[in-house]
Amino acid sequence: MVALIIFGISFILLATYTIIRISIACVFWSFNTSTNAKYIFKRCFPYYIIVLTSICIGFIITFNNSILVIYYFSSVYFLALFLWRRKIKPSKKSFAVEPNQTHLP
Repeated sequence: MVALIIFGISFILLATYTIIRISIACVFWSFNTSTNAKYIFKRCFPYYIIVLTSICIGFIITFNNSILVIYYFSSVYFLALFLWRRKIKPSKKSFAVEPNQTHLP
């Protein structure tokens, strides 16, 4: 029984992560040209977060302020903020080594 509960919670979390990730990717895919990520962030993030806030508050009110619903939608909200931050932040996966030869003439 515990294994089924863990499997169910894992499935819900994975589905939530995937849906939020796809929704953010759709915002970036909507710009046909290779526009700067910071420009897209400044242009689209306020509208995205307003809609997400409205949806989360709407579900919390619909389910009569259930504590489980509040925890779930607050985690959805913070997960979306984390994914936006990760999408904007440049990756630092540089494996090239810069030579430090300042002592050579």
